[in-house]
Amino acid sequence: MAKRNRSIDQIDGQMCFDLSTDRLQYVVQANRLIEGKQNLKLNSAKILRLLIMQIKPDDDDFKTYRIKIADLARLLRVTSQTLYRDIDILTNDILTNYVTIRDSSKTGFVKIPWVTACAYHSSKGLSVMLNPLLKPYLLGLKDHYTQYQLDCILRMRSTYALRIFELLEKENMLKFLPKEGITVDLTIQEIREACDCEEKYQKISQFRLRVLDVAVKEIQRTTTYEVSYSPIKNGRNIDAVRFQILPKFRPKD
Repeated sequence: MAKRNRSIDQIDGQMCFDLSTDRLQYVVQANRLIEGKQNLKLNSAKILRLLIMQIKPDDDDFKTYRIKIADLARLLRVTSQTLYRDIDILTNDILTNYVTIRDSSKTGFVKIPWVTACAYHSSKGLSVMLNPLLKPYLLGLKDHYTQYQLDCILRMRSTYALRIFELLEKENMLKFLPKEGITVDLTIQEIREACDCEEKYQKISQFRLRVLDVAVKEIQRTTTYEVSYSPIKNGRNIDAVRFQILPKFRPKD
């Protein structure tokens, strides 16, 4: 692995490390973090996953990371001009957002901001420091965690797709899917909370059209999965969804 460049950054004089842009590295998160309610814009969510990807199994603390705008634009599939124009909006979204994590009894919760600081300089790029309160959900994970390659989500065009993909990956305990695939059941409430759309699309027809259908289409387009879903009814109400997940490239019998 190439040695990362280091320098002193403008975030409280912190040592700053250049971000790795290897999209085949893994994003590793505690399951409770994945289950948490999040309300990030799509590119903000991708940048945070890029930050999380930098964490190594033996890390015992967070580092401050920096990325040049041209490199970040390439990863996000936008022009550098667009990113320069939107950098203030983007950093505001990252800095002011938080994740809501319920306790194990589901009777309480904690709200944790994602980062402690963002810094931008036209010649140096964007520097970001993850919030130390997130350490239990990102450092030294031995069990109850989910991992996937960053490349799986970089081409997604919907935050709902990204979040539902993470929920499905959380339930997929297999390194390789069997050719017959697996099924994953998620309640409508689980999906609404994870996607922070509890007050949107109250009619189930709207929810299916705007959230589920969009997510399934995007997951199929950008990952190695073939995904379909069917509603699970409780009387006349749809309370949950059963996802069928198949490997896109299955060996022939």
